[in-house]
Amino acid sequence: MHFARRRLWGVIAGACLIFAAAPRCGQAAAAETNKTVITAKTLDFDYQKRTAVFQGDVVVVDPAVRITADTMTVVFDENNAPETITAIGRVRIEQPDRIATCSRAAYSVRSGLMVLTGKPMVRRGSDVLTGTRIIFSRDDNRVSCEGATLRILPSGGGLTDVFGQ
Repeated sequence: MHFARRRLWGVIAGACLIFAAAPRCGQAAAAETNKTVITAKTLDFDYQKRTAVFQGDVVVVDPAVRITADTMTVVFDENNAPETITAIGRVRIEQPDRIATCSRAAYSVRSGLMVLTGKPMVRRGSDVLTGTRIIFSRDDNRVSCEGATLRILPSGGGLTDVFGQ
């Protein structure tokens, strides 16, 4: 169990970094110790099904990211390595310069893809990306969005700054 738990924490932290390398953030205790801390009302680990289910006010705090959700499920392969991580219900992924929200985020360790669905939105500064599905690729640092709407606002706050009027 100790080996599986250590790999679980490491993979969850890695999955959260999918947005790209980011400056350290999160609560001070996590940042100071370089730990990933997961809290939830309950944790159920099923050895036969190879699943860990965190339920109720799930919070993942890592030096590089903070994630909240109603439920987070981790599925392990036959070697106790995490295969998938799925967060469901009021999902919020925070980094210092960007925030993503959705109702479901699914991460595949093997493919390196994180898929946000259920009114996904990514905000960076005043820019906002929305769509029906937003996909982040860990390996090539790419983002794709289906049904995309990208709202870009200049740092000054409007078109008058762009056109000088």
